[in-house]
Amino acid sequence: MGLKPFFRLFFMFLCIQVTFSQEENILNPKDTIPGQGIDVNIGPETHFTLGGALWMRSAFQDWQQDNNANQRGFYFDQFRLSVTGEHGLNNESKLTFSAQARWWSYQFALHHMWFGLEIDDHHEIRYGITQSPFGAMPSISSSFWYSLNYYLGLEADHDAGLHYIYNRNGFDFQLAYYRNEEYNDPTATNRWAPDLITSGDQQNFERNQINVRLAYKFENEGSNNSTEFGLSGELGEIKNQLVEDDGDRWAAALHYVGYYNNWNFYAQGTRYEFNPNNPDGVDDNTVLMGFFSDQRLVAAKATTFVGGVRRLWDIDWWLFDKFNAYIEYSHVWKDESSFNDSKLFNPGAVLQAGPFYLWFDFMAAQNAWWFNDSQANSGLGSGSINPNDWEFRYNFSIQWYF
Repeated sequence: MGLKPFFRLFFMFLCIQVTFSQEENILNPKDTIPGQGIDVNIGPETHFTLGGALWMRSAFQDWQQDNNANQRGFYFDQFRLSVTGEHGLNNESKLTFSAQARWWSYQFALHHMWFGLEIDDHHEIRYGITQSPFGAMPSISSSFWYSLNYYLGLEADHDAGLHYIYNRNGFDFQLAYYRNEEYNDPTATNRWAPDLITSGDQQNFERNQINVRLAYKFENEGSNNSTEFGLSGELGEIKNQLVEDDGDRWAAALHYVGYYNNWNFYAQGTRYEFNPNNPDGVDDNTVLMGFFSDQRLVAAKATTFVGGVRRLWDIDWWLFDKFNAYIEYSHVWKDESSFNDSKLFNPGAVLQAGPFYLWFDFMAAQNAWWFNDSQANSGLGSGSINPNDWEFRYNFSIQWYF
């Protein structure tokens, strides 16, 4: 069989994106998601895998009025399709590709889409929309809702550019250059994770970002114990469509992730600064970010902390074979003294039955995105509608992977 049918199938799925992100938060590093993929072999050296997922969800927010419009029963969350594959050049090198697309009732978004070259077992280069190497990866979180870092564009973010990965003997070094955010369209809010966007008098957007990440994992051979420490840095420009001179932005993080038998501990400290060059009359203490077809002003300068603990069990109960429970906390200390700090406390649990997951998240937050805030009263900006109140919500998600 020649490559022509392969490329025909590939281009059919090129607009799709692979199943990463939230579901990786609930896995042991040695586990894989069941049911991920239909293998298609194109000759002895080329193959690819198709997969996807369907999510249903229910939610409750305690600040909403008890009326029919706010009774959130089960509803469609998302449908996704994935493709990933490789073509071997010799015993060591191979060409790779990976893409995933997601559909919600209100938007379509690319999660990632890249071509790669695995030079050998230790060196890899990717070109396209990849995860920005910053902090603990794939995320410093166990929860469905992620930590507050995610809503600042500092966790599980994806951008478009060139990404180099080196991994050997416990060392993980990643270096990336991103010309722009994933769509090269700062007006688009149908994104997987937040980026600077342009709207109204907020006309800042991202350009020329460099990421560096260095981590080392201590592992005991033959055991389930590992400890990872890492440093990350991010530096980039802020373009403004109304002024000539550029602003700048940077972030730095120190992270720790430990797995000890069935326990998982993690923590990360992050410092970030956006220094926009705005026209006169535009406040420099906030920047506008958008994703999930929404937008918020967030504090331009802050220090964040994320910490949590998780316990994993292999079980044999009815249809279920795995269970994990976690407690997670994140905090944003904003430089602007008139702003209110943001906090998120998130206990949760996950039951797994083969390719099916039942995910429960119970959250309490102050001044967080989508916790009784609005574009005018942004939780991650100056503060929510009731900045001193703890707001509560829960999520229940049923997920099927195929």
